[in-house]
Amino acid sequence: SFVGDFKWTAEAIINILKNGVEHTHEGGLIAISFSENALFTEIIIADNGKGIPKEDLPYIFKRFYKGKNASEGSIGIGLAMAYSIIASQNGVIDVTSSSDKGTQFRMKFYKQVI
Repeated sequence: SFVGDFKWTAEAIINILKNGVEHTHEGGLIAISFSENALFTEIIIADNGKGIPKEDLPYIFKRFYKGKNASEGSIGIGLAMAYSIIASQNGVIDVTSSSDKGTQFRMKFYKQVI
């Protein structure tokens, strides 16, 4: 659990899932998992798609950035929007990816500790 905006958080997660669907081959795998501890709730979305090229990774959360593997209709705002939504809720998002092995997005929503 975490304290946040349900609709906006769902929008962020949908944007990440949409990215995974677009870049994972038919019959591929997209997995969603979560964990929780006293400091944060973490949501992990991982796929076994074609991955994000190493040179694109530093820029994928920048608005209007379209990487080498961007889909034809992409305008480059989905991941930037997800980043902004998560950051505005005291969260962080990071990504790891390997060509032809897949991508993993990790979202941490930090709790207020008194």
